[in-house]
Amino acid sequence: MAKHQVDGMTWPEVREAARQGRIVLIPMAAIEQHGYHLPVDMDNRACFHVCSEAARRRPDLLLNTPLLPYGFNEHNMEFPGTVSIRMDIFVEYLFDVARSYTRMGFRRLMLVNGHGSNQMLANLAARRVVNETNALAMALPYWCLNAAKFNAELRESDSPGGTAHACEYETSIYLALRPSAVDMKKAVKELSPKWSKKIWVDLVGGSSDVHFVDNYSRYNRSGVEGDPLRATAAKGDKIIDWVVDGLVELAEDFWKIPIKPRRNRQFRPHD
Repeated sequence: MAKHQVDGMTWPEVREAARQGRIVLIPMAAIEQHGYHLPVDMDNRACFHVCSEAARRRPDLLLNTPLLPYGFNEHNMEFPGTVSIRMDIFVEYLFDVARSYTRMGFRRLMLVNGHGSNQMLANLAARRVVNETNALAMALPYWCLNAAKFNAELRESDSPGGTAHACEYETSIYLALRPSAVDMKKAVKELSPKWSKKIWVDLVGGSSDVHFVDNYSRYNRSGVEGDPLRATAAKGDKIIDWVVDGLVELAEDFWKIPIKPRRNRQFRPHD
């Protein structure tokens, strides 16, 4: 079976993977506080796991890359354990990583995000790949792949507000992946604010049309936004399986998108 992690390959094997047209997964997330009960690597652990598992299941289609472990996190810096990369540096870094794979001959890249505040920056990096190379790139948060199923079949927390950070959703994932590291005795419920009917935050409960992120320390005590008391490992197993299935399905659709030549319709006067 083909290898599914690029960092376990030799350079001729990477060249062959590019020749095969495999889609490159670039997982990115963050080191940040996740309340009293979860380790600071929550986002990294979840994001890398779903990408690696998707590539393991479909090594003919996908190639996973090493995790990019730090993200944009300024809103959380008053909580110890949080690391933040400046916005412009993050976009440049992510773009350089992605462009490196295009220079190897890969033509399709999926920038898979595990930390909310990275998303707008990942979108920009993906757009730059399309604009400045001959490859196609998309950016997505992994939780978008199963939000509807989670809300319909598993969710017990308040909506909106019950699944935003270190919440029912994220805690369930960590309980499924590494239960020994979760201290549920310290888990507390602290819902994210609903400032108005147009201003609120929820990871998988749909999003407000208004984008507003306040500094956490202004309104939050525990670092939790949501209800981790509703979390279970069984929910986490289902969440992970649904996300991996969704990632493979999305990749299959992405692979079918043709990469057509550009056609310049600008007026070009003769010299």
